[in-house]
Amino acid sequence: MRDPDTAADKHDPPRHATERQDSRNWSRRQALASLASAGTLALAGCSLRSVLSDVQPLWERDFSTATAAGPPSATDEHVVVGGQDKRLHGFTADGERILTVETGGPIETRPAVPSSGGPVHVHSTDGELYTVGLSGERLWHVEGQARNGWLGRHGSLLVGINPVGGVVTGYDARDGTRRFQRSGREYPFPTLSDSACIFPVTNSDDDTKLVTLAPATGEVLWESPPRNGYPYVVAAGDRIVTVRNSTVRMRRVRDGHVLWRTAVDGDVTSHFDPPIWLGEHVYVRVRRDDRSDELVAIERDGGTIRWRRAVGYELETVTATSQGVFVASSVDDPDGGILIRLDAFTLDGTRRWETTTDISIGGIVEALGRSGEILFAASDNDLAAYDPATGRRRWRYDAESRIGVTTTDGALYISYRDRGGVARLPTS
Repeated sequence: MRDPDTAADKHDPPRHATERQDSRNWSRRQALASLASAGTLALAGCSLRSVLSDVQPLWERDFSTATAAGPPSATDEHVVVGGQDKRLHGFTADGERILTVETGGPIETRPAVPSSGGPVHVHSTDGELYTVGLSGERLWHVEGQARNGWLGRHGSLLVGINPVGGVVTGYDARDGTRRFQRSGREYPFPTLSDSACIFPVTNSDDDTKLVTLAPATGEVLWESPPRNGYPYVVAAGDRIVTVRNSTVRMRRVRDGHVLWRTAVDGDVTSHFDPPIWLGEHVYVRVRRDDRSDELVAIERDGGTIRWRRAVGYELETVTATSQGVFVASSVDDPDGGILIRLDAFTLDGTRRWETTTDISIGGIVEALGRSGEILFAASDNDLAAYDPATGRRRWRYDAESRIGVTTTDGALYISYRDRGGVARLPTS
């Protein structure tokens, strides 16, 4: 039974995962085959989720007056999520409620949070930006029209986008002082780092340039020349990597100086997020219409292509670590539909393992990441954990709802987007 938020302040102690079934002996097809007996199970008081899942959350909290929830965000010790009940809900990592803050409308977007502590920030559908402390006190807010506007937080800089008129605004996250306001695109979202806020600006000829601002002052550090094509950006430390027309460039953040450029044979594009990731190498996605996509690894220091490996039919997302790189791609299910495939490589490109999961997806992989001792992958409704060394599945959780996912180094949270609520899942 889940704990409704009406009793959150005196909730039961968090429940811990109990006995885990051996996931090797329980496939999705087997689970679906058991649907015929679901009616009997319901009559016996069992939920379908208990049949499909082989792990239980460490704790769950319902939002009793919310019919839906947005995607969650987590700091090192807290998780926050907005609800259709016009409230921002916040909990400690142990599931203790710390805040409930009413806003002027339902909250459908992901809150922006710092990596540690507070305050936290959220847009609601009334168009306004709310900032609250972790004790639930309202600190500052901004009236606007960004009903579902994107928010990003890095250090003391909070950046929001108002799609009405295409305005990018940077605030001091602590007191709301405006640091800059510039015209910019709604998508792709700005890239934030210790040294820069970078966003694309398109002119009347449909050429796009990158504008780079200093986070603390809003000073323009540099602008790239306007060019055709869609610019993608990722940032780490004092470096950024950009991709345009399948050419990868490593740049210095402070002045945009190109340290190296490498042309990649193939179509380096993305339908959603940037087709580029930073780890020990620079990793890019290469699409190939007639066969499986490729992951290409490029040396960070010199731009030399080190290796390229085929993955699934469509490469969806990558998680890069200091020990290796994990790839989630989509493949056709012989029985119909699309499944998630996982690949693991060492830094030199050796394939450690690959596995086709039994997680079905409708279009994209909701999440792929490392947390604690597990590698996890998620679809709209399901999340499964794998041993990062072997690829063996450890457990699977069926939420019976669309889910949003967020994680820290040691905690994994999901929100129940179709019924309103949040839960913490194990990371072992």
